[in-house]
Amino acid sequence: MIFFLRIFSRSQLGLNNLISMLIILFVNPSIGIAQSLNEVRDLGIEIPSSDERPAGVIEIDAIFDGYPVTYIHDVVYASYGERELVLNIMLPSLDSVNPYPLVVFIQGSGWLPQNVYRSLPNFVNFARAGYVIASVEYRHSREAIAPAQVQDVKAAIRFMRANAELYGLDPSKVAVWGTSSGGHLAALVGASVGVGSFLTQDNLDQSSDVQAVIDFFGPTDFRRMDDYPSQINHSHASSPESLVVGGPIQTQAVAEIVAGYNPINYISSDRPLPPFLIVHGDIDELVPFNQSTLLYKELREAGKEVTFYRVNGAGHGSGIFSKQMMKIVKDFLDQYLR
Repeated sequence: MIFFLRIFSRSQLGLNNLISMLIILFVNPSIGIAQSLNEVRDLGIEIPSSDERPAGVIEIDAIFDGYPVTYIHDVVYASYGERELVLNIMLPSLDSVNPYPLVVFIQGSGWLPQNVYRSLPNFVNFARAGYVIASVEYRHSREAIAPAQVQDVKAAIRFMRANAELYGLDPSKVAVWGTSSGGHLAALVGASVGVGSFLTQDNLDQSSDVQAVIDFFGPTDFRRMDDYPSQINHSHASSPESLVVGGPIQTQAVAEIVAGYNPINYISSDRPLPPFLIVHGDIDELVPFNQSTLLYKELREAGKEVTFYRVNGAGHGSGIFSKQMMKIVKDFLDQYLR
């Protein structure tokens, strides 16, 4: 069973008089969400304005400033034995006849076990603005080394496309957005179009390609991370980068895996790539700012669309998630997915 909260509202659909009510529903996953919501509802019935105005009542006019949002938690998109990988999904109103763009978000964790719920509040306003948000869990480095993580993200994208009608999304309008190690995976998903080794057997009839990439302070060239000041010794055998590739990143034993996990190695002028938005704080204490500079320069030299924001005074996430930056992200998504 899927448990979720749903707020219905009459808004842009030719209906008057905003009405909101909170309903808690248990929905059989095998039943379409829109179908289950409409089984007891007749959209053809027009409701007249109430003529009741009891003494002392305060009247205000309805204002539509966003879609109501549905949250569906822990949707399984892939399984490895008893290990289930899940998506947490936020949907705009399902009353619209037009499908919504999809944003797949990858929570940073140093490729270690994620807290996939931590950042969900940051995306409510994007869902209210008409984007389907799917936050993806991947196999972490303690259970599987590279390329398992990027394989999982691509599998999640294909899962969402395969279920486009169920979730009311437009499969031709998909962006990937990640922070830190999630930013690395977002850039890798965007740059590695057509790389067969990054595909699993799940929903292979669907595309893993994306139409936009948002990389928030992600690593892009592992072996050059220690070239600049950092609070982490990235070349150490226990560093997050070394753990995800299965050995110290500077050793020959993992050189091929490291090269295959560096997004910048897939950028070339003859490879079609989606537009990139890169954001990085200039005093990032964990992923040196230079990592985004490297990615930016490679994309520019290859003639690709890329926008790079240096956030002065921002660290590894701190100072990044401002209202100003969220507007920049939304404008970027609107430009390429609307």
